Amino acid sequence: MTGNVLNGILRRYGQTLTRESGGEGLVFLQPILERTEQEMPSPLGRRRTDRFLCLSGPELALRCGERVESRGERYRVCGGQPIQVGARTSHWWAILRPEDEEA
Repeated sequence: MTGNVLNGILRRYGQTLTRESGGEGLVFLQPILERTEQEMPSPLGRRRTDRFLCLSGPELALRCGERVESRGERYRVCGGQPIQVGARTSHWWAILRPEDEEA
C-alpha cells in the first residue's frame, strides 16, 4: 500500500492520536483480540492487560515508551516500527497498552 493510498484512507476513516510530547496525526486503532483475561492482579489491584494495534502514516513514527491519547483514552507505546515498501516508509505500526488512571 503506498503512502498516498493510506493517507487518503486515514483522512476519511482515521481517528486523531495526540502525543504527550506534542504533535498529532491520524491513525487506525483496533483492539488485539486474545483469548486471555483482560485484567490481571497486581499489588495495587487489578490492571488492564489489553493491547491495541495502531497503524499510522509514515510521518507519525511512534516510539517505545511514548505516551499518547486518542478519544479520551491514554496509552503507552509498547513497540513499533516502520513498514518499508521498496526504499520508502509506507506506514508505521505500533502496539499500545492502555494506561491506568494513576499513571
